[in-house]
Amino acid sequence: MAVKFKQTTQVGALYNEGDVAAFDEATEKELIDAKVAVPVKAAEKPAEKQA
Repeated sequence: MAVKFKQTTQVGALYNEGDVAAFDEATEKELIDAKVAVPVKAAEKPAEKQA
């Protein structure tokens, strides 16, 4: 899973509102519980084009 930041937050590096980043499960839970980020699903790879 990954999180999308709702506000500028420093977690090692500085993340701005709208940034998406992945962390370990515990860090993601802390960010979500603190209401500074929301969970997002990782984007799926687009289907390969067939010739």
